[in-house]
Formats: sequence, C-alpha cells, structure tokens
Amino acid sequence: MINVKNELRANADEGYKEFNTVVMPGTKEMIGVRMPVLRRITEDICCDDWRSFLKEPVLFAEELMLKALVIANAEMSFDERLELTRAFVPEIDNWGVCDIFCGDWKVKGRRDKERLWDYCLELIGTDDGFRMRVSAVMMMKHFLDDGHIDEVLRLLTTKYHNEYYYKMGAAWALSACFIKYPERTESALFSDSLDREIRNKAVQKISDSFRVSKEDKERLKAKKKNC
Repeated sequence: MINVKNELRANADEGYKEFNTVVMPGTKEMIGVRMPVLRRITEDICCDDWRSFLKEPVLFAEELMLKALVIANAEMSFDERLELTRAFVPEIDNWGVCDIFCGDWKVKGRRDKERLWDYCLELIGTDDGFRMRVSAVMMMKHFLDDGHIDEVLRLLTTKYHNEYYYKMGAAWALSACFIKYPERTESALFSDSLDREIRNKAVQKISDSFRVSKEDKERLKAKKKNC
C-alpha cells in the first residue's frame, strides 16, 4: 500500500495550508494538499487495501479527508458503506470534510436510498451540530425530489441547533430547495418555526445564485425585512 503520509508531504503547499487553516478553524493540523491531489491519492488507495488504510490513526486534516473520500467512493456494499459511515461521522470536525463526504457518498437503488434517508433522520434528531450538518447536506445532495421535499423542508425548518456550521448547512440546503421547489420552499422560509439566522443566510445564498430570477430575489429580500 502507498505510504500516505509521505505522499501528502510530497504534495504540501504552504500557501494553501495557510488559507485552509483560516477557512477551516478548529480541525486537525494541516499539511496543505489541494483537492485534486487528494482525489488522485484516493484513487490509489481505493485500488489497494483501502480497508487497512481506514484503520490507520488520523494525525492530519488531509488524512481525515482521504478517509471520507475512501468511505464515500470505494467499491463496497451499501451495508458496509453505511456501517463505515456510522463509525466515521463522529470524527467529522469541519465543514469541508462534511460537504465532500456527503456529495461523494454513493447510493444505488430505491431501497438503499430509503435506508440512507432513515439514517439522515437519525442524524437530524441528534443534539450534535456536525451530525446534524451531515444530515442537512446529505438531504440536499440526495433527497431533493418529489417524494422527500416536504419532509426535508419540515426538518430543516423545525430541527434546531445553535452550532454555527449546522446553521450554515441548513441555510445552504434551504437555498438549494428553493432553486428546485421555489413555491414550497418560500412558504417554509417564512414559517414561524425557522430560526431567523438560518432564514437570513438562506435568503442571502438564494440572492447570490445565478439560477434565481431578479424578481424572486427582490421579493424574498423584502419579505425577510418584514420578519
């Protein structure tokens, strides 16, 4: 198996390390390796003994990201991916790992998708900010469809945690909901149950989108002022 730590150090970028340290505070020590390189290393690991890699201790933030990428992308059964995910999610300590992990997570077939949905319901019901962010982002990436949107909106507007990164994740998910289901989402955005900070951030993200009309943006901003 490749020596992952040596490979990471060989691709260190000091400027990128300094940038990432600012945008992802509170995580493990960083080496400073860019995502394209991490994806290449992930491919090498997935073609080798990736299960052994997952058992190795994590010292650097890039190793945590590699672990997320391997769990999300390696060829395995749904049961194994979900089992590994359950063990991995408590290790997530920054938004970058959370969001890449959720976006890459592979699920095939209706039955497995519903089992992933059940897991999202578990996570959103916890009182843990990053677990709840995983749920919000996973819903955004995999469940913005006719069969789930109403429940997604209900959960995002009623499940609350004061942790900053959960709030930003929920706002991001709501902005994605608006792009695909504008009428339903607008009603949810201005419900009394939604936290003001999440609403404001969601409207800001919608306003930054090129996929939303100027008229919709102005209407939402006007409604936000009256809340």
